[in-house]
Amino acid sequence: MPVLNVAIAGFGTIGSGVAHVLEQHSEHPDAKINLIGILERDTQGKFVRPWFEKKPELFYESPEQLLEDTKVDVIVETIGGSGFARELIIKALQNGKHVITANKDLIAVHGAELMSIAREKGRHLLFEAAVAGAIPVLRLLKDYLQVQDIQGIRAILNGTTNYILSEMESNGLSFEKALAQAQELGFAEQDPTNDIKGIDARYKLVILTYLITGQWLAPEQITLEGIDHLALADFEYAERMGRRIKLIANLRLIDNGIQVYVLPLMIEKEDILAKISGSTNAVTLTGKFAEDITLIGKGAGSLPTASAIVSDLNKVQSHPEPFPPPPSSRKLAIESMDNIRFRHTLRFEVRDHPGIFGHYGKIFERLSINIYALEQLPQYHRIGKEGEETVIFTLTLQDCKEGLVLKALEEINQAEYMLKPVVLLREIV
Repeated sequence: MPVLNVAIAGFGTIGSGVAHVLEQHSEHPDAKINLIGILERDTQGKFVRPWFEKKPELFYESPEQLLEDTKVDVIVETIGGSGFARELIIKALQNGKHVITANKDLIAVHGAELMSIAREKGRHLLFEAAVAGAIPVLRLLKDYLQVQDIQGIRAILNGTTNYILSEMESNGLSFEKALAQAQELGFAEQDPTNDIKGIDARYKLVILTYLITGQWLAPEQITLEGIDHLALADFEYAERMGRRIKLIANLRLIDNGIQVYVLPLMIEKEDILAKISGSTNAVTLTGKFAEDITLIGKGAGSLPTASAIVSDLNKVQSHPEPFPPPPSSRKLAIESMDNIRFRHTLRFEVRDHPGIFGHYGKIFERLSINIYALEQLPQYHRIGKEGEETVIFTLTLQDCKEGLVLKALEEINQAEYMLKPVVLLREIV
């Protein structure tokens, strides 16, 4: 296309970032992307007000006015949410407009529906910015790599959780203090649930799974565990084992199926993902014929995300005819987590009581689970008001199936001397 006319719907942190980048690019003599419209209900917000005062003619009075504007080639959706944004994207595609979005929640839940409409109408629906911000992982998968040769992905997809884990490990902060610090610095929202529970990373893994397999999973099909149950004792143990704890989004292709989950894992310090600190994201792709490829960069923020959106705009400008990945003709079965093997480390917090280890030993023996190592943590022992001693210790098991360990924990957690449910850490074997 000689010139691409763009309208932005939603002018908050990301939308204003896109406008800023396009304004900078417009100063180049060969600029071929024009911002011709903005849809934003509140024109007095801190991001939108300077633009409204400077260029009021850019602003639409209603969504209908935007959708009916025949000069608009592509709509950049940065509204967020899955209600109005979904309706706007559907109507935009049906009206013959391309759509670019950073809305991972929407794409993860409604991607199959929206991609079907885009394919039917011959329009682009691009969402590079929805996964890992400025890291061009979707572009790499769609345009450069032979996705049928990809065997798996391991990734750090949420900067908030990676920042919290880094602070707990390197500075000895409790989870609560590390989260509060992340909120003060703007890495975490005031309601951080989607981040610390792993929900955000799971949405992104849904999208990556689609690009590799052609199959849309419902988010709830992906096993999920967050980081809010972790404590400093877990990091001290990982350090002694030469490991670090990271929230890992994992996809592995196996015979006629896939393993897929988002879990906090212990990984070796030499692993490149173990070296990713702060709010940085990273994605490692494993292929049949290539060495592992790892992409590292900022996964969020106004300008990194805007950069990914503008990259998608450049793709539309240079390739007006879309070529989305075809839907998968076969359904890949998701391997039950019960059958996946890990090396498990269990952290116990108990009232000191005779026969505890004997009780555990009988349960593990009955399930044919071998104990690899036992370590008490005397620095965490406490004496209560009535002289009752609280003991914290870890058991590391030889690698075994997840389902066996969970079955053992169902029984162990019922014991009267347990103060808290067992905390489970895993390592891929």
